[in-house]
Formats: sequence, C-alpha cells, structure tokens
Amino acid sequence: MTLADNYINQNYFQGRIVNIYDGGVEIELNGRLGILKIPKRMIISKNELVTGKEVGFMMTYPEVLE
Repeated sequence: MTLADNYINQNYFQGRIVNIYDGGVEIELNGRLGILKIPKRMIISKNELVTGKEVGFMMTYPEVLE
C-alpha cells in the first residue's frame, strides 16, 4: 500500500511550450515549478504545436516508491 492509495488527488497545472524538437516538447510550468519534457505523442491538439502556446493538464505529485 502506498501513500497515493490514501491521498489520490489531481492538480491542474498550466504552462507554455518553450521548445519543440524532433520527438518531444518542453513545457515551462507556471509558478516557478520548473520544466517538463514529454514526447510529442502525449500532446492533444487540433493545431500544429508552436512555441509560446499555452497548455494545461492534470497531474498528481510524484511519489517515491520503496
């Protein structure tokens, strides 16, 4: 049993695309939370990805498993 089993909550994060390369995207998170690098295939968009586009997503905080 992990801590996440007791405290499952998702938070909404926002940011903007700062870099686009062959297979991935870098997103700078609002609130000085850092940069998230993810594969392009994880982005849902009707339009072509461009630098400066704002994005939003749901995520929980990472937990270290023993």
